Amino acid sequence: MKSKSMPCFNIYNYTDYRLLLKEYYTFQKNVIRSFSYRYFSVKTGVSASLFKDIIDGRRRLSLSVMQKYARAMNLSVKETAYFCAVVRFVNSKTIEEKNLHFSEIFRLRGSSTIKIIDKSNYDFFKDWYHSALREMVTLPDFKEDYDWIARKCIPRITSAQAKKSIEIMLKLGILRRDDKGNLEPSDAVISSEYEMKSLILRNFQSEVIGLARDALDRFEPAEREISSLTLGVSMQCYSRIKERIRSFKEELLNMAVEDTTRSEIVCQCNFQLFPLVETDSLQTGYTQ
Repeated sequence: MKSKSMPCFNIYNYTDYRLLLKEYYTFQKNVIRSFSYRYFSVKTGVSASLFKDIIDGRRRLSLSVMQKYARAMNLSVKETAYFCAVVRFVNSKTIEEKNLHFSEIFRLRGSSTIKIIDKSNYDFFKDWYHSALREMVTLPDFKEDYDWIARKCIPRITSAQAKKSIEIMLKLGILRRDDKGNLEPSDAVISSEYEMKSLILRNFQSEVIGLARDALDRFEPAEREISSLTLGVSMQCYSRIKERIRSFKEELLNMAVEDTTRSEIVCQCNFQLFPLVETDSLQTGYTQ
């Protein structure tokens, strides 16, 4: 649902209020030539300098100011609740708080097809090939033949591993059988929590990073896309990059969900962002 004042601006696309406000401003500027920081300031009753400071990462957005922005943006009750969840999420000081508000963000989106896996189901992440096999069952030529499945995996797994993987996913409810008894994913997209503290999840990430490393030699350049950037940025920018990566990941998930063509390939896409130089503090929170 889009608000009347933003016919082409979807607030549900954002998990970072700084990016949300920045792109809202750009959108309104294109629609209303006279729109400016001062224009928005008059509508909200909040100083233009604060709006600019929030966008640039020098100040946090408080819930009270968010409510004034929401009214000026003509947001609906649900959109305002979503905006509030995003503010709480970004301003969270602990991983537990972030995960809590991250779940609320997905709930308020309503139409989101992404299911957050409960910690009790983290066995799914014990081996990299569970996720590969989950996607493999969507291929048109898929056979529930464990030898065939094992041979199709890159790198190859054993037929025993393939059999156990299917059994685990059926037990966890990640896979199910349709009316004809064929395997299919129970949900369009699944995800772990926002921040990972589990050793199982860290091991899973280590495995798929290893697959990416091996892909350099395993595949020709035309069959893969691997690149890297080394950047010098502020801690505020570092935190914004993290949020943008997460937003882009969600965009890719939605692209896959909306793809009406039959699956033809199962692939792995990794994102990594980490420090290369020691600093006094690696905390990526913004200044109050």
